[in-house]
Amino acid sequence: MAVTIFPSSKGWVSALAIWGTIVLVVGILMVEVQGPMPLLGKLGLGLFTFLVCGLLAWIWFATFYRIAEGVLYFRSGPIHGSIPIQQIKAVKLNHHLWSGIRPALDLRGMVIQYNKWDEIYLSPADKEPFLEALRQVNPAIVVE
Repeated sequence: MAVTIFPSSKGWVSALAIWGTIVLVVGILMVEVQGPMPLLGKLGLGLFTFLVCGLLAWIWFATFYRIAEGVLYFRSGPIHGSIPIQQIKAVKLNHHLWSGIRPALDLRGMVIQYNKWDEIYLSPADKEPFLEALRQVNPAIVVE
């Protein structure tokens, strides 16, 4: 089976949260750097701003799902993992998972149930091809 990569869909809530935070933090940096703060404080604030903005940009640009060799790999910035597709029991479309692992950037996604009690929330941009790729590996997956 070929390696297939599915990017996450990106909703306006995530866009507002991520890019709004970046603009806010950079704006605070610009205002504070012009003040009477000591040089060491300006460098520390600049480093903090760089790290926060870098983490948020990493999450925005590197949230995707990959299916390869019977395994579903997920990544959202520093959060990553894998699930053997044969262990997936069910997929609930248009459901929300308010706690737990959520490597997703949209509120219109799916909850994947695997193992006995485990769940993960994903939001692939193209849901139908994503589900088809999962069902090619494990036709027993129940789609709700």
